[in-house]
Amino acid sequence: MTTIASQAVQMQAGAQSQSIGIAVARQQIAADQAVAALVAGTAASTSPSPPPGQGQVVDLKV
Repeated sequence: MTTIASQAVQMQAGAQSQSIGIAVARQQIAADQAVAALVAGTAASTSPSPPPGQGQVVDLKV
């Protein structure tokens, strides 16, 4: 193989490797967002209300 051809093959392999890395990163971000949405939805639907009388007045005596 000539030098130019081998350089072109190496450049193409590098570009393909970078494209795969970007796709993997995007997939990981999407998975993380899905987990965060699931956790937020579960926390919002299952958070118990405070006992009666709590959360009504802020105590400023510190």
